[in-house]
Amino acid sequence: MRTALFTLVRLGPALAYATAAVFLTSILLLEYSPASASAWWLYMTLLPVMREPIYLLFAVPGAGIWIATVLLTIVSLVGIRLALQPQRYLRAGFIHAHVALIATGLTMGRAAVAQAGLSSFSLPQLLWGDWSFLPLSYSPLATFLFVLVLSACICCHLRILERYRSGEE
Repeated sequence: MRTALFTLVRLGPALAYATAAVFLTSILLLEYSPASASAWWLYMTLLPVMREPIYLLFAVPGAGIWIATVLLTIVSLVGIRLALQPQRYLRAGFIHAHVALIATGLTMGRAAVAQAGLSSFSLPQLLWGDWSFLPLSYSPLATFLFVLVLSACICCHLRILERYRSGEE
């Protein structure tokens, strides 16, 4: 039971990448069928969760929507492999989980700030962002993904510490 629970937790980053791929798919669905109510529902549900990481991905030169969708799908599938064999791919799993943590953390930090102007412009907020988690203006899905990916990162750290304590490296 414990192994199955840890495997589900380690699948958290793959779920985050898959959610981003589904968000991009919803954009494509809206492009081809703008009157579809289900496409709009999917897009509006995932928009607060994946807006910031996807915009960051689109900032990479040459990263179009098709390339990003395929890339996120592949990274999600690789994450499943990393979750099922954690001892074999320890470092890759560590990197995979922590990149997902940064992306979901970026979503959490940006979602807490909802302003349209520069009325409360300040240098510390510009440099470090507003990392206060109050008020909770983001979606429960974003919170769930963040907690799941954070748990996967903690599992990675525990596996690394366990390996070093046993003297394997």
